[in-house]
Amino acid sequence: MHSTTKALAELNLIDNFLFTALLDHEQYGPLTAKNILELILNREVIVRKVHAEKVIIPLNPDLHGVRLDAVIEAEQTEVSPGDVYDIEPENKQREKPLLPKRARYYHSRMDGKLLEAGASYDNLPTTWVIFITSFDPFGEDRMVYTIRNRCVELPDMDYDDGAATLFLFIGGTKGNPPKNIKDLLCFMGDTTPRNATNPKLAEIQSFVDTIKTDSYVKEAYMTWGDYIRREREEAAEEATEEANRKVEEFNRRATEADRRARESDRRATEAETKLDKALEEITYLRKELEAFKANSSQPDSHHSS
Repeated sequence: MHSTTKALAELNLIDNFLFTALLDHEQYGPLTAKNILELILNREVIVRKVHAEKVIIPLNPDLHGVRLDAVIEAEQTEVSPGDVYDIEPENKQREKPLLPKRARYYHSRMDGKLLEAGASYDNLPTTWVIFITSFDPFGEDRMVYTIRNRCVELPDMDYDDGAATLFLFIGGTKGNPPKNIKDLLCFMGDTTPRNATNPKLAEIQSFVDTIKTDSYVKEAYMTWGDYIRREREEAAEEATEEANRKVEEFNRRATEADRRARESDRRATEAETKLDKALEEITYLRKELEAFKANSSQPDSHHSS
């Protein structure tokens, strides 16, 4: 998600607002989606429909819904299978440990919307979840991480369940991905004319230039900034409340621990007092016993006379 300190003109495609605003555009959205996917996949993609910020509501309101940044449905042709793609630009470093399970959940929620009742599983299209990140998701300094399910015992065995996940790190240096991907990721991180190094990127750059001057988008960005600020304020309030709750709980436990410690000290003192009394009693009884023994051992005075 973008930083609200940026002006609209400074946003790059890795920033969530600009990306979704562009993909949501009736004319530019499908063309942008087509260009991005063709640069990533190195093949033609016929885009049928783009859903920007698609919300998938769970059947059970107690379950977790999802908001996907850009879901792209492709036409099935001789050169392009009818795959479904979800593209997620991600700027938030704190999301790093959650990305694998997010990808898993996104696949499951997409699949749940793609197969009609009674239809064969063979009709389930391949789904792609594509994260484009400003941070290294796995710490290996690679530009491309391709994730597919495999058999652990036979990793070379063909197992195609139709689920593919890509993590594209804009700052990666290792590996040798195609130049198109390198150029795209450089452009995503720094969306400027100098990085629009091929016709597809140049076309996207022209769309970006137009979008950034659109009055509706400007207004939406101001509203977005207000929304983000409110979210942050609410998050800060919630964090403060949670911190206060934890402090109160800590103080309560500390007070209880102190009370127990005082009670333990009191019982220890009582035990020591009882022990001292018992020792005094034992000492007294020993003296009495010794006196009794001493008296018993003396000769009878009557017999001695």
